[in-house]
Amino acid sequence: MRNKIYKRILSFSIAFVIMAFTCIGCGNTASSEPSIQASIQETKEVQYSAETQSQSLVSEAETAGSTDYIPADDEYFYVNGKSPDEITGNILFWSWDPNFFTMVEKMKDVYPNVTFDFVTIASAEDYLQKLQTALTSGGEVPDILAMEIGMVGKFYEMGICEDISAEPYNIDQELLIPYLAEIGTDNDGTFIGIPNTAGPGGLFYRRDLAKEYLETDDPDEISAMMPTWQDFIKVGKDVVSKSGGSVSMIPGMDSLVYPMVNQTGLKWKDGDKLMVSENFTETFNLLKEVKAANIDGGMDIWTPAWNASFAQGNVLCYPGSCWFQSFVIEPNDPDGSGNWGVASVPGGSYNWGGIWWGMYNQSKNKDAVAAWMRYELSPQGAQNKYELIHFYPGVKTAYSSDYLYKPNEFFDNQNVTDFYLKEMDEMTVLRPLSDDSMFYNSMSFFAQSLDSGTAEELANKVEEDLISSNPDYQK
Repeated sequence: MRNKIYKRILSFSIAFVIMAFTCIGCGNTASSEPSIQASIQETKEVQYSAETQSQSLVSEAETAGSTDYIPADDEYFYVNGKSPDEITGNILFWSWDPNFFTMVEKMKDVYPNVTFDFVTIASAEDYLQKLQTALTSGGEVPDILAMEIGMVGKFYEMGICEDISAEPYNIDQELLIPYLAEIGTDNDGTFIGIPNTAGPGGLFYRRDLAKEYLETDDPDEISAMMPTWQDFIKVGKDVVSKSGGSVSMIPGMDSLVYPMVNQTGLKWKDGDKLMVSENFTETFNLLKEVKAANIDGGMDIWTPAWNASFAQGNVLCYPGSCWFQSFVIEPNDPDGSGNWGVASVPGGSYNWGGIWWGMYNQSKNKDAVAAWMRYELSPQGAQNKYELIHFYPGVKTAYSSDYLYKPNEFFDNQNVTDFYLKEMDEMTVLRPLSDDSMFYNSMSFFAQSLDSGTAEELANKVEEDLISSNPDYQK
């Protein structure tokens, strides 16, 4: 029944049946906002209440018989008055991960005359530099803009993104989990990007080490064991002691920067006024407390040693995000299926990472880009992405689909989807700011050298570092 109703919603009456949701704002998650799980449930309830309104459409969906999919000739897939077969274009698509190229190929099932010209870029930082060079020199600019979370705030200010909610594209941001739609909306209220994935954080751990040193590998028990960072430190000391120092609690100090910063709900700047000393001195105090406990392995994140540790069994747990499964853990521990679990990160939930896809406002292929976005937000687009690389959809109604709740063998059949929904309900979401990447890079750098000063001095060094890169910033 879910499948029949969802087809009806998207094809004929999205605006009528989908509830309006207030977006989660920047800073701390407000308790007055409807939870993501409640939002999904409300959407499903409205869908069910609408069932009796159109029995002919139910019959049509039964005839289609394709699980959650919308038929390719459905009105949902029309753009600018054109049917899917009528939409043409060769989309220039830059990406630093070839997986994205594989994902978009499936849209040809709906839009057979839309093609792609793929260009691989080394990294998100290289992408932005190449893009800025192309904009300045009048070079070729990609039709689809890739806005990595640390750079979304810069795209807010660049003025190169199309309003994708406006005519004739009509990309509906209310299809999205609210916080993802909020991040995809710039400071003027313009909807400029759809998310590649939700990014709830988690604490990934090896089950064999958890059983040996924590006497349980149950994710709920491990979450309850370490609700705060002080609890985490105590448990970490015990792990190091029991293992004779052969096992560390975490790989290195900079792996804690993203969760600890985001859990505060605080900004690092207000306009050009830096607020690092004001808002993140306590973060450095907490980092120094963890460092003094000698529970880290001294490995910097994203380095070869960090990558190798996943399979070596010398680190118990890793703060990360839902996309760690396909992009980090599985590649680094290919024989680790069934030996991993995910628990709540001490100190509170948060979002880690993500990419928002925008439309270049000078593109010659806008109808084709809008078509691709419609596919991305469709049931088949969401399922395609999940089945390829376990990206958790940003589309609310995807969470009423059975495929997301199949046992995840890599995590020993843990129900990770319910876990991620809970984390998204509770997490702190920070509003993107320009130069976010520069801020996090600076925080990570000084997290690797905590002995170089007091917490106050380290926070001040971050501010000095930011000013050296952008002289407009002021203390």
